[in-house]
This record gives sequence, structure tokens and C-alpha cells, in this order.
Amino acid sequence: MPTEYDTKDIQVLEYPENIQRRPGMYVGGTGLVALHHLAHELIDNAVDEALAGACTHIGVEIHPDGSLTVTDDGRGIPTGMHPEKNRPTLELIFTELHAGGKFKEGSYSTSGGLHGVGVKATNALSEWLEVRVQRDGVIYFQRHEDGLPATPVQILDPATQKVVGEVGQEGEEKVIKAHADKSLGTGSTITFKPSPRFLDITDFDFDALARRLQVIAFLLPGVTVEFTDGRKKKKRQKRFCYDGGLVEYVKWLNEDRRPIHRAPVEVSGEQNGVTVEAVFQWHTSVDDSEIVSFVNTIPTPDGGRHVAGFKSAVTKAINQFAAEKKLTKEKGEASIRGSDTLAGLTAVLKLSMHDPHFTSQTKTQLASDNAQGIVHSIVYEGLLEQLRGKVSLGKTIVQQAQAAAQARVAASKARSLVIRRSVLDAADSGLPGKLADVSKGTPTEQTVLYIVEGDSAGGSCKMARDRRYHAILPLRGKPLNVEGVKLTRLLSNNEIKAIIAAVGGGVGADFHVEDMRYGGVALLTDADVDGDHIRTLLYTFFWRYMRPLVEEGRLYVAVAPLYLVRKGKQSRYAYSDRERDAVLEKWGRSGVTVQRYKGLGEMNPDQLRETVFQVGDNGPFTDSLRRVTVEDVHHANQIISTLMGKSARSRRSWLLERWREEESVENGDEEDSDP
Repeated sequence: MPTEYDTKDIQVLEYPENIQRRPGMYVGGTGLVALHHLAHELIDNAVDEALAGACTHIGVEIHPDGSLTVTDDGRGIPTGMHPEKNRPTLELIFTELHAGGKFKEGSYSTSGGLHGVGVKATNALSEWLEVRVQRDGVIYFQRHEDGLPATPVQILDPATQKVVGEVGQEGEEKVIKAHADKSLGTGSTITFKPSPRFLDITDFDFDALARRLQVIAFLLPGVTVEFTDGRKKKKRQKRFCYDGGLVEYVKWLNEDRRPIHRAPVEVSGEQNGVTVEAVFQWHTSVDDSEIVSFVNTIPTPDGGRHVAGFKSAVTKAINQFAAEKKLTKEKGEASIRGSDTLAGLTAVLKLSMHDPHFTSQTKTQLASDNAQGIVHSIVYEGLLEQLRGKVSLGKTIVQQAQAAAQARVAASKARSLVIRRSVLDAADSGLPGKLADVSKGTPTEQTVLYIVEGDSAGGSCKMARDRRYHAILPLRGKPLNVEGVKLTRLLSNNEIKAIIAAVGGGVGADFHVEDMRYGGVALLTDADVDGDHIRTLLYTFFWRYMRPLVEEGRLYVAVAPLYLVRKGKQSRYAYSDRERDAVLEKWGRSGVTVQRYKGLGEMNPDQLRETVFQVGDNGPFTDSLRRVTVEDVHHANQIISTLMGKSARSRRSWLLERWREEESVENGDEEDSDP
């Protein structure tokens, strides 16, 4: 370590380098989620125009070169010279951190953009970005490369598309007046190409973006959202427009469920400048509850204060109604808890507020102090009023909650008995014998349990690990597919029992994250088809029986290198074909050897220690661990039920549908749309 630490050691990073050096701070990483975040920032700006009542159409298109365009028919981004900065406003918006139109009162009553960072992050992490604005009867254009302006803000003639002037140039107003087309509408078009220098993945996922755009259409009744993928011979297209709004959204979420009441419950209200809209419907699948929440159309998958207020309001209203109608159970019967009132509930909660506070730039969780009380008040009063006005509806909901309470108590007793007999009694220590545990004294939050494919790889991992931080649990063969499996059968499977005992915290409804024996769980499998299958089976288990572990970001995939590239005394690990090719391009192919690791067993302990089992400033939580996240809970439930469930027909239909879609795209058949 250097002995001196002085003024010269303090480095100030300017835009765009501050974002390019630490993309995780701004877009949540460098993988697919981060890539999509770049697109979402632009889409959300178009959505803000729709929220302001200025936009009726949003278009998104992926181009053959991998770039993506977002278009809206809103008011058009302001382009003139900024009075304080003496630079074109259009340029400031894309290059100056914390510059934007969402700070000033009146510009937007509600919006998703709040920090003046979003589009700057998209620009900084792009090879190039181009923006075209229709405004004042002309077109304004600017190109950026590597996050910085490559051209001035140019004025284009709308008829010829030729450059006729620049913003800030003398005589600008005369040029605009001479070339203006009064029939030209307003709007903004932004195209960007993500940079592989800063992102590990630059290939957009059509289906994932389509799901997000469909949700946006649900949240903006009457607004048309069109999505096109032009990367293959035949363009894939989807079009979404829903006049029913949140009610239509809840009905769509419950398509494959059986509601216990026909019409969804609608509650809305406004308090202290905050507007609350909630639509919900109970169904018979009491183990499958779903609350989807938004703030100004921004998804908040990690919930927050507004979701907490909603849950407490629903519980209080149902209990109050049950007490008023004397529907409470006799003494000794199970009392209704919050989890019982939410059993079998599908809900969409939308909050609109001027200045929401989120826990991070990625806006996954609302932290605004006033949100919880406002949502609780509006939802409690609105729901209770409807239950009183529709007594039969209220009684039906109360009966389901009471049944859920009874089932919860019975299931808890059964689980405790089965777990005690099947797991704890199976080993004298209460832990599986093949588990190589961490050494005593390390804080729990700094430890990781690695679930490893095979005893052979497990042996190498045990020699490679740092005993302070890494616990190793080898699996013998493939674990049980737990989808649709009863608890008794689940706990009769030796591999599943070993995982439950090692992780700690219980299983199913009795699982508690705070009781886990480790700070995280990492899946380490071979980079082949069998390894992918094992990882999928484990995903299913953790999602169905230890879901809070996933939701709190404590499930990881441990990433081992695919290649070892050597040239003379130099060696470099590569984690993808792209990384391997980059090394080969740099070194040249002469005298280079490339070793492909087909499985973990082919890596010796020293190599595993160098790559998978590194220890850094954050203990074991280094770049070799990739956190498992779920962007869309509804889609996750759907895909697990379809692909891992018992219905071979549903699985076959899903696979055939995807195959036909790919065939159609390759052969250039008719366009496919989703009205």
C-alpha cells in the first residue's frame, strides 16, 4: 500500500466517465437488466409525456444493427439555448447530470424521471445516440458518440431533411421561420446503440421488453404502444392499447385463475397531492398471491411504503367488516392475519405523486414517508365502504380469509412435524454430512453456501474455497422437480432435505430469511445442458419454497470461466465467446492455446480459487457471483407453471408456439401482432 495519501490522489470523475466506470450505480449492473434499463429510461420519458396528456402514441423498434429507437408524439424535448448554461437545452438534457424537466413545479404533475440522470446513463453507455425533435415546425437533430456530442444541435428542413442552421447560431429564428412546416406535428425520436465496452450483454430480449410495454399500455388507458423487432428477415410486431386500464390489467393477470367474485374491486382517491388507484380481485389459488405496484407508471418490484400501506389497509378493512357482521370465529379458532386476507389476491396498485423518493436510482422500491399512511387511509376507507355496500362480496372474501387461516395453522403443524421427522432426525447434527461448513466466528452476512453439481466438482471446490466465507454442498444427480409436489414428497427427497437443512430458515410458509445460516446461496453448475437443467430445477425450488430469499436478493449464480487462453507466460480467463475473441484479437492467434472447460471438474482447485472463490472488499460477494432477480413476478409464475408443471400439453404448446414464431420470423411470413 502507498505510504502517502495526498491531494493529488483525489480524482474527480466528470460525465460520462463517472457513469462508464460504475454503471452498476446508475443502471443496476452490466447484464440484461442493465441493458433494458437503458431502454426503459427513454420509454419512461415518453410515458411522462402521456401522463401529462400530451402523447397518445409510443413506438419502440429494435433495428438489425442492435440499436433501439423510442418515438413519441408528445410536445418534443425543449431545444433552445439554456439561459443559465448558455448551451442548447437539448444537449444539456443528454450530457449534464441532474439536468431535466422534472424538477420544476408545473412542467410535469407526475413523472418517473426525478434525478436528471436516466437519459445521461443511456447516452454514456452507448456507442452512439441520436435524437430528433419535431418542434416549431422544424426538426432538431444531434448525434452523440461515447456519451459526448459529435455534432451541434442542428436544425433540419422537414421537407428535405437537410441541415439549414444550428441552435444558438445568429439568425436562428429567421432560419426556423423560413423552413417551418406548420402541419408538422410535435414529438421526439431517440435512437441508441448500447456499447459492449461497458455492458456484458447488448442484445435486447424482445419478449421481456414486450411485457414491459404491455404493462405500460394497461397503465395508460387509450394510449397506443407499438413494438417492432427488425433484427431478422421478418419483423416481429406487437401493438397494445387498453381502454379498461387497471381493471383490464387485473383481469389479464387472473386469466388462468378462478376468481371468487366476478367484478374486480376498484378503490381510488386523492390526498395531499397523492393519487391512489387500486384494483384487486380474489381467486381460489390461495397459495398464489400477487401485488403489482407502480409509482408514476414506474414498476416497484421490491414494493415499499405504498405496498405496506395497501396490505395493512386490506387486512384492517376485512377484519373490521367481519367484526361488524359478526363473522369472526369462535374462541379457539384461528384468527385472521394479514397473510390470510391476502391469500389468493391479485392486485394492481398505482400511485401518482409529484416528488417520490426511491431507495436507489433504479427505482425498485418506494421510500417516501407519506406514502404508507395515504395509501392505507384511502384503501381502507374505500374497501370497507364497498364491503358494506356489497355484503355478499364481503362475506365471500371473509370466508376465504378464514379458510386460509385454518389452512395456515394446519399446514404449519404438518410442516413442523414432517420437517422434524424428515430433516432434523436424518442427521445427528441436524446438518447433511456432505456439507463443508464455514469456520466458526465469521458473521453470517459475510458467508455464502455454494450448491455444487456433483461430488467430483464438490471435492475441488472444498479445496479451493476460503473456509471463512464459503460453505460447499455437493449434489448427487439432479434434484427433484418440486413444481406441484406435495410437502411430504418434497421432504422425502434426500437432495432437497439436504438443501433445506443447510440453508436453514425453514421451508414454504415457515421460511424466514432472518433465520438463514448464510448471507447468500450460490448455484454452481457446469456450463452445459445438464448444468442448465439442474440450475432450473433449483430456481423452481427456491422460488416456490424459499421465495423471500430470492426477493431479498440473496440467491446468486456463481460464474466459472468458460475458457483459459494462454500465450507464452501470459494467461487470461474468458467467461464468454466474446471475451475469448477479444483476447485472441489482442494477442493474435499465433502461439495461442485455448482450453474450453466443459465442466467444473476440469478446473483444478487453484484455478477455482482464482476465479469462483475470490474474496474481495465485500468478502465473498465478488463479480463471480451474479444476483438472481425477477423483473416480472407474474411472468415468472406463468413460465414456471408451464415449463415445470405436470401438463405436458401446456409445455408442448408453449414450445411449439415459440418454434413457429421463430420459423415465421426466419421465413418472412406475415407480421404477428397482439391487439
